[in-house]
Amino acid sequence: MLPESPIALRFLPFASCFFLPVPGGDARLPWRDAAMAEKIQFETARRTPDADVKQVRNAAEDKGVIQEVDSVLAAAVDGNATDIHFEPQQEGLTVRTRVGGLMSTVKEMPERTKGNVINRLKVLSGMDITKTKIPQSGFFRMTAGERKVELYVYVLPTLYGESLVVKIQYKQSATMKLEQLGMSPSVLTSYRRALARNSGLYLVTGPPASGKRTTLYASILEVLKPDLLAMGYDPIVKYEIPGMIQGKPDDRSEFTFAEAIDALMKQEPDLAYIGDILNLDEARATIQGAFAKRRVFARMTANDAINALQNLIDMGVQPFLVAASVAAILNQRLIRRLCPSCREAYPVDEALKKELGFRFPENARFYKPKGCPQCEFRGFNGQVAIFELYLPSEELNKMVVAKEPVQALRQRAQREGQSSLKMDGVLKALGGLCTLEEVLNAL
Repeated sequence: MLPESPIALRFLPFASCFFLPVPGGDARLPWRDAAMAEKIQFETARRTPDADVKQVRNAAEDKGVIQEVDSVLAAAVDGNATDIHFEPQQEGLTVRTRVGGLMSTVKEMPERTKGNVINRLKVLSGMDITKTKIPQSGFFRMTAGERKVELYVYVLPTLYGESLVVKIQYKQSATMKLEQLGMSPSVLTSYRRALARNSGLYLVTGPPASGKRTTLYASILEVLKPDLLAMGYDPIVKYEIPGMIQGKPDDRSEFTFAEAIDALMKQEPDLAYIGDILNLDEARATIQGAFAKRRVFARMTANDAINALQNLIDMGVQPFLVAASVAAILNQRLIRRLCPSCREAYPVDEALKKELGFRFPENARFYKPKGCPQCEFRGFNGQVAIFELYLPSEELNKMVVAKEPVQALRQRAQREGQSSLKMDGVLKALGGLCTLEEVLNAL
């Protein structure tokens, strides 16, 4: 039985859902405003309570605990945070959020509520609250006003209790266009030319949290037409794409992701989008689909575009299949964007020019952060992407088939005038979008 609360609670007839008004503001949460008082809706994972865990569950459903958790979740969504970290300390719990790639502390919670706050989030995401010594993961949905979000929760046992992170995926229609991603004119033109092909594999690569999904969705929107059948299958559906049939695996599914790719291809789409390529079975299913006169879009974790080719070969895909299927590979990073209101310029010295290995115009300048009210005195405001684009040529394909070293492929691509992450980053640093240090740290 839930404790009495002045907060009105209304259960819905479907799943385990309820409405709660967001409680009053917290001075330490920077995004609180009147709009935060809107009702929020949770759709929690189903789990039948056991008599042995009722006491722990009741503590997690104390009205004060509910208010603490709801306040943090609502403020994070309102502030466009991508992650919320609940970090156990020797005494208490530190709550930090990541906004625009930067972490900041938003709340300190006392020791007496630490376990209950973690358990509240575990209850919402369908985890076993009696197990505190093993990693767990869960999922729930939340609606705050007009915003629908999916929250992926991960728990890890640590020295002072369970550390918990909530990853926020904002449900919205994909509207980002390629020209809004920050590609240089030459990369954008070349990539659009590659997209004009009616078949082949289009890979977007980079480390985790580098914006790969957003770039893929923008690529799909570039070529999607009403007379095409477009289908997508991804563990996380970040954006809903009008005109595309989208699906994702269920935790209870008894088939592999590679089997799902095969099933999708049997639907005969003209355009297919899948998630990350992680193993040989998934790579084979993806590449086979790309041979059937269709565009196939996929992601891969790789340091650069050339390494993505090598990753496919290392998985066990025959080099001639890799060479024949790949239409384009974009590699990218997200780095902090300098605040345009307070950035400060400084000249590029000759030693640095030689070290970077590029020809610089006279009076070339880089920029550094300063800090002002516009950026909350951080010196940075948002993120900017840097890109490199690999386009296969006859000579490059011959080198792939011959299993030439990665460095030889990279040098050949540069001789053909293909861009590199370093070049794109240096150009953006010269333009005042980012610091040179951010670029070099991202490589």
